[in-house]
Amino acid sequence: MSETGKFTEDILAVAKEKSQSIITEAETETQRALEEAKAQISMEAQDIVRNARTEAEAVKRRETSEARHRVKLQEQGEKSKILTEVLEATKKRVVEIANEEGKYLPYLAAYIESGIRELGLENVTVHLNAADLKRIDRSKLEREIVIRSGKTAKIEWSNEPIEALGGAVVSSSDGRTRIVNTLDERFEALESKMLVEAGKLLFGE
Repeated sequence: MSETGKFTEDILAVAKEKSQSIITEAETETQRALEEAKAQISMEAQDIVRNARTEAEAVKRRETSEARHRVKLQEQGEKSKILTEVLEATKKRVVEIANEEGKYLPYLAAYIESGIRELGLENVTVHLNAADLKRIDRSKLEREIVIRSGKTAKIEWSNEPIEALGGAVVSSSDGRTRIVNTLDERFEALESKMLVEAGKLLFGE
């Protein structure tokens, strides 16, 4: 082989070796890039799945909380309705008693006697509702009051009816001091207590 041919062959050998080295390096770099890309994609996929799971759990917790809240509101609404019905039934029974003079008279006497005692006056004015003004035997009522108080008070019966289901308003003669002992006032004062007691009895609260 001539010197020129040998020289050319050496150059080609070096070139081939170098090109093989470049190809190998490129393949290695490509493989590394692919592995990094796969790892990145895998991480991103895991993040997506993790975020989706977290979001799904958050949605589930929120929906569960909202469902519980709705049930609680519905339960409270039903309880409130039942307690209102109990109060209305109690109020109706009070009105029925007020319409039965035999049962009502002792209550009315007690309300008036209590008002006279609170005022601490010998002369008082008693105000009744329109129905009681017409139907109640005042002489009998005064005797019942004396029996309860143990002493006689001078009672002036007002002809001006009060707006109430029953009971009485006891005032000083000049009207400046008033003790309200109506059924309405008593019922209102006891309403919150009755609600609590009814709640304990019905719902164990």
